[in-house]
Amino acid sequence: MQIIERSYEGFSCALPAEIQCDPGKALFIDIETTGLKKETTSLYLIGCGFYTDNGLMTRLFFADDPCEEYDIMVRFRDFAKGFSHLFCFNGFKFDIPYLEYKASKYDLDDFFAGLSTVDIYRLCKPLRYLLFNDSMRQKAIESFLGIMREDKYGGGELIEVYKRYTRTNSPQDLDLLITHNREDVIGMHLILPILNYLELKDAPLEFEGYDVNGYTDFGGNSLEEVILTYRTPLTLPRPFVAKTDSMYVRYSSESGKIMIRLPLVEGTMKLFFDNYRDYCYIPDEDTVVPKSLAEALPKGSYKKATRDTCYQPVTGKFVKQPAAVFEPVLKISYKDKRRYFKFPDSFKKEAAETFGRELINIFFTMKKRTSTL
Repeated sequence: MQIIERSYEGFSCALPAEIQCDPGKALFIDIETTGLKKETTSLYLIGCGFYTDNGLMTRLFFADDPCEEYDIMVRFRDFAKGFSHLFCFNGFKFDIPYLEYKASKYDLDDFFAGLSTVDIYRLCKPLRYLLFNDSMRQKAIESFLGIMREDKYGGGELIEVYKRYTRTNSPQDLDLLITHNREDVIGMHLILPILNYLELKDAPLEFEGYDVNGYTDFGGNSLEEVILTYRTPLTLPRPFVAKTDSMYVRYSSESGKIMIRLPLVEGTMKLFFDNYRDYCYIPDEDTVVPKSLAEALPKGSYKKATRDTCYQPVTGKFVKQPAAVFEPVLKISYKDKRRYFKFPDSFKKEAAETFGRELINIFFTMKKRTSTL
């Protein structure tokens, strides 16, 4: 087996503030195996990264032959005892269960003793639909942040490279294997600034104003949209664009401006009344009147109002809202979960910051790419 070290000077600690960890006790790990199935594959590399007084150091425990799997696990276990926190990327799904299985196989019961595990992937998972269209793999996050790699391979592609290395001991193959793992380890440190985007959920938003923009869609229809402009004091490393099926958000890292575009819907909405038992519905006029007034109308021209028919029609232009920020709240039908407000009549500058936050926070709660807003 080999222990391969390299020092990277000038790297400063970027651990999340909410994780109470002494930087000198933080250990980044990434493993390389000959396959995903832990029962039938071999562990051949455990890569580690840790902070020193000079920057960042990597230490790789490499098995020249699959029979050295036990050796690299023991050496890693003894080394890891000097740390308090284990940082990984999606390690709860693969790295940690894999190592736990192998530790059990070799009766290394104290393998993770005293270590708290932090999965960076799980920390930044709420950013999935805000920042990433297709994938939130580590390389996708690195690409978003503008981090360049020397390594061009995936772990799966290197399985055959490792098998070839065990036959030939080729220095070129060894370099490919360790470069991939080392850059995964360093990458975990480099992508930590992605967690700053989580602060968008609570960061102040200063409302600067709005514009109404007319445009023609691909079908040749003339439509309108509202463009809301905000400014935030939050400093984020890169600009981004985020979309739902009916909302467009752009953040500029240079100016700190956030622009939110929402479609204007023109037509008729309904203002529903909760006390529907106090009203009667007049179908011919599509309106309701209090019961006391309905008694003066011709019999048969009205009927008892229901939750679905107890409303007042409102005609104009409307904007969808995720919560009841602007009153009155209007709907297309009683059971429709979508909420609207009349624009600009009901728009209040005093509530614009709350509205902007509600819109941005949609991305943190989305379950899939499309949304009801």
